[in-house]
Formats: sequence, C-alpha cells, structure tokens
Amino acid sequence: MNEPRCLRCKTVTLVELEPLDPRITFFECPDCRRHYALKPGKQLTFRWRHPISLALYGVIFDHAPTERVADAVASFLEQRPAEELEVFVREIKLELDEPTQQVRDILDCRASEQELRDFLWLFGDHLEQSLGALRP
Repeated sequence: MNEPRCLRCKTVTLVELEPLDPRITFFECPDCRRHYALKPGKQLTFRWRHPISLALYGVIFDHAPTERVADAVASFLEQRPAEELEVFVREIKLELDEPTQQVRDILDCRASEQELRDFLWLFGDHLEQSLGALRP
C-alpha cells in the first residue's frame, strides 16, 4: 500500500498517530499539522474537529442542509471567537476552491456531496459576511 500523503501539501507523507478506534487509522501532516482519518473502504478525509467537520456536524442527518445555514452560522457566531471563525472560512474556501476529498465521508453525512458543498459555500459566505460586520 502507498503511504498516505497530505491532501493539502500533496508530497508530504503523513505520520500515523496512536489508534483511538481500531476501525479508523489517524494521521497528521508533519508540515501543515492537519489531521486525517482513514476508514476501511473509504478515502482519506479530514479528521473530526477540522473546521469542515465541525461545520457539517449539525447537518449530518439532513438531506437538505442548505435550509439550515442561517441557524448553523448563528450558532457558530455565538460559541466561537472571531479568530477561530476566520480559520473556518479559510479552510472551507480552500476545500471548495481546491477539492481534496468527498466531504460527505468525513462524518458519513446523509446529504449528497453537492448538497454538502453548497451548504459549505453558503456557510462560509454567511460566516465571512458576519465576521466583516463585526470588524471595526
């Protein structure tokens, strides 16, 4: 088997981390420090707690998550500092501009890949606009 490489850095071989679950292999990129998960029969994805996984968490079971974008953004604005949310926006935009994986597989979401990417686009856009309104 080929050694897994960072989905963002492309050429950097990932370092396997201590197993927390025997069904999932976890990795970290030694350069960018992004964390990944690999489930049997699936492709490499961002690990839980990556900004995209957190954005998708509230809509795991939704078939039409775009209908809940405003509520999801409002919840994030209440619970997280602006600096952290700016990282969310950057990571979401990066994945949408340069896709690396099936975001649906990160949390085994029910919605289609396209619906989830639409949700992420709206989520990132609304979050960015809200953060802009908060800046002096």
